[in-house]
Amino acid sequence: MKFRGKNTPPEAHDDQPPPPRDWTAALEALSGPQVKALLLVASDMPDPSSPPPHMDLIERAASETTTVEELRELKERAKGLAKEAADGRHREGAQLLYHVAVAAAFVRHGAAISGRPMRKQHALYEEVAAKWAGHPIGALFRDAADRLAGTKEHT
Repeated sequence: MKFRGKNTPPEAHDDQPPPPRDWTAALEALSGPQVKALLLVASDMPDPSSPPPHMDLIERAASETTTVEELRELKERAKGLAKEAADGRHREGAQLLYHVAVAAAFVRHGAAISGRPMRKQHALYEEVAAKWAGHPIGALFRDAADRLAGTKEHT
């Protein structure tokens, strides 16, 4: 329902757009933590102050020096952690560990350590690469997604 000024004919406001909002003033009124929270929600990026569970294992899987055998072990450990997860956050951390191990084996060693064909991981790898952009995990998934898309040679 539109409200008109007193004694204003209905036709006077019907085809006029609402006045523009002063977004600069609205943004300037936000505190630092409010801006940070808004940016994190808007970008859907992981919060660096709250890393996912199992980050030590995830970083080990993402390391360039981790062998294929170690990656297989980390993948299997991730499956167990996912089954034992007490909540969604721990399950998601275990799933990330699983996919980091699989992507690292593919990118760094040319090895397929998952029973699922790598081509079926492409959409997921694109999503994780975008979510973790600017982080080594994002770079790993970007490389895996690019290779799966055929934009880079397989090693």
